[in-house]
Amino acid sequence: MSLSQDADHESRDQQASEGGVQQPGDEPPLPPSIPPRRSPAPVIVPVRRRSSRAVACLGLIVTVLLVTALFKTFVLQTYTIPSASMEDTLSVGDQVAVTMYDSGQVERGDVIVFTDPGGWLDVTEPTGLRRVLQEALVALRLLPQDTGHHLIKRVIGVGGDHVVSDGQGVLSVNGTVVEETYLRDGELASLTAFDVTVPEGYVWVMGDNRSNSADSRYHQDKEHAGFVPQSSIVGVARYVIWPLDRWEVLDEGRTVFADVPGHSRSPQPTAASGDGQ
Repeated sequence: MSLSQDADHESRDQQASEGGVQQPGDEPPLPPSIPPRRSPAPVIVPVRRRSSRAVACLGLIVTVLLVTALFKTFVLQTYTIPSASMEDTLSVGDQVAVTMYDSGQVERGDVIVFTDPGGWLDVTEPTGLRRVLQEALVALRLLPQDTGHHLIKRVIGVGGDHVVSDGQGVLSVNGTVVEETYLRDGELASLTAFDVTVPEGYVWVMGDNRSNSADSRYHQDKEHAGFVPQSSIVGVARYVIWPLDRWEVLDEGRTVFADVPGHSRSPQPTAASGDGQ
């Protein structure tokens, strides 16, 4: 073969190689690879955020209940008036706001709420579902402790005071005659005679509706001889808050006793003699 023929062959081989024409002895090309099928990414529900909101709401509810319970235990509680013994100052159905933090600092003329000191009330306890519901409300502080065992009266004498009624409508404390402007219209101070000296740590109480009030005068034969222990005092009624048209500040009583002098002696509680037995 001539040189020109060799060059011609080399030229054709080069063109075939460059043109992609398979030459004898070459390996067959591999088929193109198929990319893997990809599934769409799953949607992730933000469970953590919802859970956080639920925990936050639960925490808020618990906090509100706790603050309410503490407030009603140590600061202020409301009570509904069950009887006419404090008319006309308080009427049946009135709701009063009672401060708890000053229960150990009562003064003459204060209207106080106290638990039955022993035998003043004849209460039938609820049973069944009503009892369960009441206990639950008490636990949540939506009802006060000892529900159904509270009374509300006005303080007439504190520890050491000498309180006397002549049975004809004249009442004196430590020798000073008291003009009780808060009494129900037409009522006298007391038509029941008594002569008592209040022991330290106790108070002597009476209702403003004197002829319709089973107060200290009528429990002198019971435990504590008609006196109310300070430990039984729940708090001082400061305001009538319901109904709105009867809203009132209960601050008249202390003014009535402003001229009463201090006491001189502090005996132990004993049953007093007189018509109040």
